[in-house]
Amino acid sequence: MLGRMMVSALALTGAAYAQTPVSTDAAATADCAPTPACAVTPASSSDRVHYDAPFFAQFNPQTALDMVRQTPGFSLDGGDDRRGFSGAVGNLLIDGLRPSSKSQSLENILSRIPAGQVVRVELLRGGEVAGDASGASVLLNIVRTPTAGSGVWEAGFEYTSYGEPAPRGEFSYSGRSGQIEWGAGVNYRSQYRDLPGWRHFYDGNGVYTGRADTPSPDRVFQEGGINGNIAFPLGGGRFSANAELSGFSFETENGFPFYDAADDPTFELVQVFEEREPGVEVGVNYDRDFGPWSLALIGLVNRENYSSDDTGVYTGSVVGSYMQELDQESGESILRASISRSLSPQHRIEFGAEGAFNSLDQTLVYAENGASINLPNANVLIEEERAELFGTHTWRPADAWTVESRLAWETSTLTFTGDTNDTVELSYWKPSVQVSRRFGQNNQARFRIYRDVGQLDFGDFTSAAAVADGLINGGNPDLVPQTSWIAELGGDIRFGAAALSVTLQHQQISDVADLVPIVAPNPDEDPLDPNDDFFRFDAPGNIGDGELTRLNVNFSTPISFIPGGRITIDGHLTDSEVTDPVTGRSRIISETPESRIDIQFRQDLPDLRFAWGVSIFKQGEHQYYRFNEVDTNEEGPWVDVFVETTALPNDMKLRLWAANITDGTINRERRFFGDNINPDRNGPLNRVDLRERQFAEAPWLILELSGTF
Repeated sequence: MLGRMMVSALALTGAAYAQTPVSTDAAATADCAPTPACAVTPASSSDRVHYDAPFFAQFNPQTALDMVRQTPGFSLDGGDDRRGFSGAVGNLLIDGLRPSSKSQSLENILSRIPAGQVVRVELLRGGEVAGDASGASVLLNIVRTPTAGSGVWEAGFEYTSYGEPAPRGEFSYSGRSGQIEWGAGVNYRSQYRDLPGWRHFYDGNGVYTGRADTPSPDRVFQEGGINGNIAFPLGGGRFSANAELSGFSFETENGFPFYDAADDPTFELVQVFEEREPGVEVGVNYDRDFGPWSLALIGLVNRENYSSDDTGVYTGSVVGSYMQELDQESGESILRASISRSLSPQHRIEFGAEGAFNSLDQTLVYAENGASINLPNANVLIEEERAELFGTHTWRPADAWTVESRLAWETSTLTFTGDTNDTVELSYWKPSVQVSRRFGQNNQARFRIYRDVGQLDFGDFTSAAAVADGLINGGNPDLVPQTSWIAELGGDIRFGAAALSVTLQHQQISDVADLVPIVAPNPDEDPLDPNDDFFRFDAPGNIGDGELTRLNVNFSTPISFIPGGRITIDGHLTDSEVTDPVTGRSRIISETPESRIDIQFRQDLPDLRFAWGVSIFKQGEHQYYRFNEVDTNEEGPWVDVFVETTALPNDMKLRLWAANITDGTINRERRFFGDNINPDRNGPLNRVDLRERQFAEAPWLILELSGTF
């Protein structure tokens, strides 16, 4: 009882859009009507494309987030979940500076900036992003007005099958007085979404053997936070700091009744699960010029405490109980410094270093029928000392060309204490070269080749049980980062108010991070039971060399035959290949969806101060290849419809969503293999578990009223 498409849209444009240069004169920009003709204000370099505030007026934005979501050909990316600052910071700048935060989402940061404070939105490419910590090919910069402060508020609720509204709200204020800037905010969100479903069981010959109901009622999720920031001149430079206290909690109580093939009840599992995670983060920036040199210092500290309680009782033909208490204390401390200067109009250099200390301390108590069971690598302290040195050179051999070269060296020491006692030393070189070429006024192509080092999730080193799934989610201290040589060809094309961004990427991967079979001695074995001498489970591990090819597309355009209509399509196609460590045959990499598509349609009727739209999201299936199981997951499509109006006093906005209008499903197929001769996927298929879940209420409704002050 141990357990855990892409589509074509060019035909929708109706017509090609010629480039329409707009005057950069301030008065002309201020008087520009809120139409697509006011879209692009060419700067002195086409590496920096402007969308001035009047362009977004047709969408009646209230926050910078509303404006970013309507920026043609751009997808907000919060960055990878990586240790350290590089690569985890996303593709957003505010007044040219990186938000010194990892725990605060970019959406939350942007939602606290009133639209009235935004002068323009800039897309930075080519030489403008050379040397950036994120490695992104396109950055978005929010340029704000230097005027006094203003605030944003939002209040609403979500109504689902729970029978009562789940409240949500946000309040923030930011201000400036001379060169001093400050801000503060608070936010809260809750969800009550029942997710009932069923499981059907079959043997290896496809014969139905029974079922289980999974009603999943009383699912309560809550999250909230308090944040603040301040910035002011200091020592000839500028100092800024931000801090956030945040947390979430989730709880549910489930009853799983099981039935045999004749639909007679056999046994029932009643499970109570609770989890919570409070956290705190503090980030500081200091920037100063020393003659031709520019200094940038970043410090970041965050601490989190995740805990969960999972208890279950079996009744009927199966009698017993289990309990699991999990506690994880994690922390990250980062210091990053860089200096840069222009040697000439054609050459710019940057040097820097980053140091970090990361830790995860997990304790786990697991018991069945009151007897403790020791899981391998369940109680362990992981500590890492990590450093990176880097240098970047940007060269503009001609007005239309930019060449960026970068060399970084990363080293780290991992120390394990507890169930595993070990020290691991790692070091990697990470070179990169990117060549960008401008075509026309606002079009650009780029080619990049670089080496990427995947970052380790400390949770992959620790074990825990997933009883409802009959799994041990194993930890593996032998896991090392996967490394990839990546070749990337991309283009950014802008024609009038339409934009197309395309990236084709190919990765040659070493030490692919996937799942590996683990056999560990059972310290609690029964000497009279030869079947419990070992634990057999799966854990994250390295399975050799592989490759991955991905095509990313983002296309946004007005629709000529729908006044005020715009469609945005963002998605990817992925093909991957690796040799399976169990069967020796070729397969895709675990947890790598082969497709994803996100379609957003919106029609704005400015004269009526009204808008409506629909969004469609679908991600392809993905698999987990465990030692004796292929676990296939797929969900959706998720379809939402909204209407909104600003025809209210004080330009308040009222928005109503009907979410999940097509009653999307969450599907899972688990195919189990093995027999006494081959207890893994080399053996025959012996059973199949089919699962389906749907939200109890579809659609559910979300109502929000928001405004500025």
